[in-house]
Amino acid sequence: VDAVLVLPFTAEFSQLSPADFVVKVLVDKLHAKAVIEGPNFRFGHRAAGNVDLLAELGTTYDYEVEVIDLFVCGEAGDGEPFSSTLTRRLVAEGDMAGAAEVLGRPHRVEGVVVRGAQRGRELGFPTANVETLPHTAIPADGVYAGWLTAAGERMPAAISVGTNPQFDGKERTVEAYAIDREGLDLYGLHVAVDFLAYVRGMLKFDTLDDLLRAMAADVETCRALTRTYDHEHGH
Repeated sequence: VDAVLVLPFTAEFSQLSPADFVVKVLVDKLHAKAVIEGPNFRFGHRAAGNVDLLAELGTTYDYEVEVIDLFVCGEAGDGEPFSSTLTRRLVAEGDMAGAAEVLGRPHRVEGVVVRGAQRGRELGFPTANVETLPHTAIPADGVYAGWLTAAGERMPAAISVGTNPQFDGKERTVEAYAIDREGLDLYGLHVAVDFLAYVRGMLKFDTLDDLLRAMAADVETCRALTRTYDHEHGH
């Protein structure tokens, strides 16, 4: 893609009739010669316009309309057409493989590293507590394999999403432990967390030793999964 035009969905923009949208955006601003859309494309005030109207207006304003079937592939969403709605649902369900199939890459969450309860540090697994941006699609609670990217460096990570039931936490957090990395100081940095695979659900253990054993096992699983992925993808 050589150029992308972002149209903020303002109150004024939402009031444009389908014909006004075509004239003001496609014709006057973009000088469109061809418009390619999916069969479910809707436009204009109250989504009144569809691809038939788009094509009809094209005969007046001298642009062609090509309608392309929605893309369906493999396992993601049981054969549902790819869409942002499907992607958000897969992420919410913790289906990172399905989300990656739609996106063409692992799902990424970004934010600034803030000070958490510091319990991970005390337990020997210091985590970057990522304050995510508004409207971010956060995966279901659980432990995930993935990567933490900070200051241009991509590090295999064990990622925890949830309220930290072991310590009766209330707030939902995204925390990433960079595997085999010591002495990282990431506070205040904008980082990215990429989710590769769901490892297990969020559990409350009977003892701290049980929790530590589970965390050590999680790290081994995450190390193996990220290593296999990187090997297969030439990283």
